[in-house]
Amino acid sequence: DLVRRWIANASKFKKTDPSILVHQASWLSHFCGMPMIGFPTFEMDEFLEQEVAILKALDFILQPSQWGKKILENHGFKNVHIVPEGYDPAIYCRELSLRQKLERIQRQGVSFVHVGKFEARKSSDEILRCFLRACDEGRERANFCFHACNPFDSEWLEKTRKILLAHGYAPSGLYFTRGNTRVFVPQGRFDDKPKKIYQAADFGLWASKAEGWNLPLLECIACGVPCLTTNNTAQAEFIKQNIYPGELIIKSHQEKPMRLGDEWWPIDLEELTQKIKMLIHEPEKYLKLADRCVESVREFTWENAAKKLEEVIKRIT
Repeated sequence: DLVRRWIANASKFKKTDPSILVHQASWLSHFCGMPMIGFPTFEMDEFLEQEVAILKALDFILQPSQWGKKILENHGFKNVHIVPEGYDPAIYCRELSLRQKLERIQRQGVSFVHVGKFEARKSSDEILRCFLRACDEGRERANFCFHACNPFDSEWLEKTRKILLAHGYAPSGLYFTRGNTRVFVPQGRFDDKPKKIYQAADFGLWASKAEGWNLPLLECIACGVPCLTTNNTAQAEFIKQNIYPGELIIKSHQEKPMRLGDEWWPIDLEELTQKIKMLIHEPEKYLKLADRCVESVREFTWENAAKKLEEVIKRIT
């Protein structure tokens, strides 16, 4: 039905109709329709000259966060409007009670999840290593679904295997095991059953150095899964100070503009390791923070995003 609607809408499209393109800044020159409304995706606070030239050709620019809007305004753009991304609460919602989660932990240990392409910006390497350190050479009864498939990096799986093998974990299919600790490394794309992956976890692990939004984190929290996370860049929009539990936030700080890999917002690896241990040893205490986590993301649904987009389009066209 969706494809049929796209085809039907395309046949009615006029060059005088508004056109919105969501892509990286360098691709926003591929446009038809007027006015041209671009939704650039970025995690940096600096742009290349070519990107600035393309952005200047847009009539209006949309961004999901105050952080992104401020970056664009710092580069001289005044035509920026906020339209946040979102989640579908009919899909991403809590299914298990606290009692059910505690019973599951009694049976199989504490379960963690991380979703995101294996790359430096997302701290993939650091998250995995910190989890392994926190599990104390397999002594802790814990499970980790490390869903880091990166179709743009053919070596992501080998990098993951080397880390696990170096820490003494024995491979068996998609699983790596040492003592009481088990790591599951799915190798396919994440599009298959994201809700099922989130619901199987007690806690989420994210420690991004920069994000243009971080939709998997938002969806996981909406499922009632308390997540360790940074709250820098755009994800600070929904990892809200004074609402999201401070004990689940990993400190990070920026020292200079972000253009190269070593100029991201650095994170404290010892803090991340200790917080993972904290969740393993006192799961009930931190599972009780789920309500505050969900409250922090509650407003960011696709329905609210659509309403905001409609308001913006009416205002600018």
